[in-house]
Amino acid sequence: MKTKYFIFILIITVFFQACDKIEEPYIKEGTVVWNGRKIIIYDFTGHRCGNCPRAHETIESLIGVYGEAIVPVAIHCTSFARVTNTDTTVPFHYDFRTEMGDFLGGRDNEIGFYGELALPTGLVNNLSADKFFNHTSWGTEIAKIISSYPEYLINIESGISADSIIETEVMITTSVNNSRKLGLIVLITEDNIIEWQTDYEHVPDKIEDYEHNHVLRAGFNGNFGEIIKDNTDLSSNGDIITRTYSLKAGSDWKISNCSIVAFIYDYDTKEVLQAEVSHITE
Repeated sequence: MKTKYFIFILIITVFFQACDKIEEPYIKEGTVVWNGRKIIIYDFTGHRCGNCPRAHETIESLIGVYGEAIVPVAIHCTSFARVTNTDTTVPFHYDFRTEMGDFLGGRDNEIGFYGELALPTGLVNNLSADKFFNHTSWGTEIAKIISSYPEYLINIESGISADSIIETEVMITTSVNNSRKLGLIVLITEDNIIEWQTDYEHVPDKIEDYEHNHVLRAGFNGNFGEIIKDNTDLSSNGDIITRTYSLKAGSDWKISNCSIVAFIYDYDTKEVLQAEVSHITE
């Protein structure tokens, strides 16, 4: 009887000792569970917008929490993006505006597709006009979807030719069987542009050497991209859709700071399903 009791105690002891030696990876209490779905933030901004640096800070804070899961695009628009003139000795001479930004957010006194915008504001993983949120709510919206699994994966290959033509190939792989109608948007963004910015919390409130990041430079395939799959077609796990694009780089772009951003969205609901960003290879 004592022998059986000793064996039982020995088994229990070994079991609990084994449980103490959990190998990574494992989920620690309180950490974010991320399953690979990346999230687009359309940050509507302007270099004359004195409150917009708070939204920029929010984005950097979210990147600090979620890392590569956050894919921001800073869209300069409205009268807050207007320029003085081409005289580089005066503030706000640099023109961040783009055709896509003008269309979506408006230019000077002209209203864009999304109506009259009060900057800063943004779209979080959805392109619907009723999905605008103040930057203080971006984290809340991201927390609702950060742990969801991606229905698609995106791979980006890109390069630039001797005559400054940027070429990119975007490959979308299906992870979950579905019959969604898909839209694809492909953009170029640039980091580390040092130019003027108004900041109401800074003294003086006009900063000459402000670092602008995630700045929209151009779109490859239109303001809302293009439809790449209809909802009458079933996508099966492993199916691949590939698209290639090219455009000429701007003379003032620093290609080493530029990236290709690609994301797919449900064309009916406007929900962004997956995003990817990749530096341009020179």
